[in-house]
Amino acid sequence: MVSRTRAVMRTCDRTAEITVSLRDDGDLDVTIVSDCDVVQGYAERLGGRITAMDVYGFQQSKINSDEIRGNLTPTCLVPNAIYNAAFLELGMLTRSLAEKSKENSVDIFPYDTRD
Repeated sequence: MVSRTRAVMRTCDRTAEITVSLRDDGDLDVTIVSDCDVVQGYAERLGGRITAMDVYGFQQSKINSDEIRGNLTPTCLVPNAIYNAAFLELGMLTRSLAEKSKENSVDIFPYDTRD
């Protein structure tokens, strides 16, 4: 099966479509299509393939590797979108919950005046 996510980053007015599919050998194919050159560079460095350990082992994952991330900003949602698609593809996130939830979001409060 194939799992897809979309990262919509309104702060930079860019989007990315991520497709992850499980291979017979247990690795995952990853395709990233974006209107952002930095994200496309990240996709090329990622190489189109990750392992299950890249999904399970967050700190050691090539998804987060400084060499792979390059100029990708820490606020870029693309790496998290890869994790979400991979979790869905590996059955670590159920399709019914994904359908019910539809999206995750980060709300930004630049002028929060709460005490």
